[in-house]
Amino acid sequence: MNPTVSIIIRAMNEWCHLLELLVAIKDQDYDGEKEIIVVDNESFDATPEFARLNGARVVTIKKGEFTFPRSLNAGAETARGEILVFLVGHALPFEKDWLRFGLENFSDPRVASVYSPVIPRREHTLAETFYYWPRYLIAKMRGPYPINKVGVYCATNIALRKNLWQQHHFDERYELGGEDGEWAGWALSQGHQIICDYRFSVRHSHELGALGLWRQARYWGKLGKPTVFDQKELQFRKNLKF
Repeated sequence: MNPTVSIIIRAMNEWCHLLELLVAIKDQDYDGEKEIIVVDNESFDATPEFARLNGARVVTIKKGEFTFPRSLNAGAETARGEILVFLVGHALPFEKDWLRFGLENFSDPRVASVYSPVIPRREHTLAETFYYWPRYLIAKMRGPYPINKVGVYCATNIALRKNLWQQHHFDERYELGGEDGEWAGWALSQGHQIICDYRFSVRHSHELGALGLWRQARYWGKLGKPTVFDQKELQFRKNLKF
């Protein structure tokens, strides 16, 4: 019997992308029960209304209260599924068996979580082609495999067991990001497995050039320890293109 799943989507002003994402989720070849939760950061477009019209529950986080781990925990808190799948509003599964293959890994009780390298969205740059595709292709050549240390483990597309999240929430000291890597490190330290499965990949990118990708890598390098939420730093992250 397939596990019940809660698909938790973090979004802010993602109406156009959310339309494509919700269609892709509804088209999944997965027989288990699934629910969709959109964690909305006070969008001023039609994101929350559109989500509700398409059967999603909406959890709202006020702008002044937003941090990355808080948004993940808020979605997980209200979820009913045995497995929690976290996505961002501009991610896009590109295969109809994305969910089924990803969740197959949980038939092994040792598995705590599943993730995959991403490939760029259709509207991507040449720099993103060289940055993202090699990681995905290497993962595809290896097939699903357990990782033994935390590298790139990103809440763009991860799945994990809710009972383990209940034991260890996303650490809210990592306000600006890195809470997903901290959770993965905890899971490994407890003897659980984390699987890298290329079949669970999504399209996700930000149309960054080479300079933007370099700046993004520098930003990620700051997230290995707790960080206080900084709106200027977040704005820097959003403006990585220039």
